[in-house]
Amino acid sequence: MRWLGNLIFILMLWSQGTFAFSCSDTFKKLAGMVLDKTALIAVAAGGAWAGSEGVGQMNQTPLIGLSIYFDYENILSYLTQEERIILQARHKNPERIIEILNKYLSQRSGDNTDIWPYLNPLMASQYFSETPPQANMCRHKALILKTILNHLGIEAKLRTGTVDADSGRGEHVWVYVPSLKKVADPMNNVFVDEARYDELFHPSLNLGITHFAKPVGIMAR
Repeated sequence: MRWLGNLIFILMLWSQGTFAFSCSDTFKKLAGMVLDKTALIAVAAGGAWAGSEGVGQMNQTPLIGLSIYFDYENILSYLTQEERIILQARHKNPERIIEILNKYLSQRSGDNTDIWPYLNPLMASQYFSETPPQANMCRHKALILKTILNHLGIEAKLRTGTVDADSGRGEHVWVYVPSLKKVADPMNNVFVDEARYDELFHPSLNLGITHFAKPVGIMAR
């Protein structure tokens, strides 16, 4: 089958309008083809990201990362009247607010292997429904919880590391609330003092405090 490979190689060169008899010229030409296509893909991805950012801002549902848009008013529609009142009095009882959000976000979990998730954007409110998206792991829940708390004026930061749980040892993302010195883990519906969280999951911080980059967020779930 070597002849077939050689034929394909010759056809590739012929399609460019010339034959290259020099090894260095051949590699330069092939490298140029690869770079041209890479640049095209980069431009397309950048355009998709910029477009999604613009649409999100126009609809007042900004892109927060991981192909998720923040639609706060729709999130409120899933809460009870009593729970909405508690969120409105955001500074009176931040701990109760976190407990409420944890309860909804921890309902179900799943994962998605979509290659191009930005073609199928999601709303944060979908994670509060009884049938949340399949792309519904710790990174999604923690990002949404952090965004809501920051929106309410409660400082919250993402943390990532390696933890031990009943399901085994693995990478995990959770939320730290500095003003309360507590950890919120919407994947496991846990909200405890930081020291207690260390006892439960033995976290070993790999990256400390981290934020998901938006260009990565539209292409990776």
